[in-house]
Amino acid sequence: MITNISRQLTTGALAIAGSVAAFGFANTAPVQAQAVCLPQSFNNFKTNSCRKGDKLFTHINSSGSGINDPANFLTITETVLPLGDLHTFTFTPATPLTSLGGVYVIDYTIEIVDDPDTPDNELLTKMFEAFSAGYTTTGQTDSGVSLNQTVWSDAFGGSSLVGTSEAKSSNIGGTGSPGLTVPIDPNILKLYVRNTFSVSSLNGSLNSITNDFRQKSIVKTPEPSAILGILAVAGVGAFARRKS
Repeated sequence: MITNISRQLTTGALAIAGSVAAFGFANTAPVQAQAVCLPQSFNNFKTNSCRKGDKLFTHINSSGSGINDPANFLTITETVLPLGDLHTFTFTPATPLTSLGGVYVIDYTIEIVDDPDTPDNELLTKMFEAFSAGYTTTGQTDSGVSLNQTVWSDAFGGSSLVGTSEAKSSNIGGTGSPGLTVPIDPNILKLYVRNTFSVSSLNGSLNSITNDFRQKSIVKTPEPSAILGILAVAGVGAFARRKS
């Protein structure tokens, strides 16, 4: 009789655990099929979100005198590093941006999604760690170049400002590229990224801008109540076995 009770308790505990696990996965949003980010025309990115690994990139808005040039180019790469993967967003204008080009603005979002090509659900195992802005020039053209990368976690211009990384030429008070590395608070899964860039010097030119995003793994510890529940079930089972 006691043996039967023990079996029933064990079966019940397993059923509860299975139900809890199923509930957890049921409340995890499924990954929508997204194109993988390949080197592409920036115009294509404007109308097509793409995924690189476990990061989904979505264009929101952009402006500038030459922003619609079909030769503007975008690359999004993923670099696997020991301390956490690095995702890099690089915009390259059709021709180097000069002081005649005025101000450009590019808004997009980057969010963590479940990578279907890995066994893990990155929504549960990864989080952002830091970001930084950078740019490239040629020769002596690093003059009057300014790039401001501002990031929020709720909306563009929202109340939850993550921070700003600014890269600019030394002749306008900066230290060149890259800009400051800005830490990101834990458990943020989506970032709203705004890049504002221009060239103010006549002899300056800008070849490309880059946004780097570093991530790290989430280390989770069981909740105390969950541990107590497991111990309680195990204790009941052990007691029943002893009595049998």
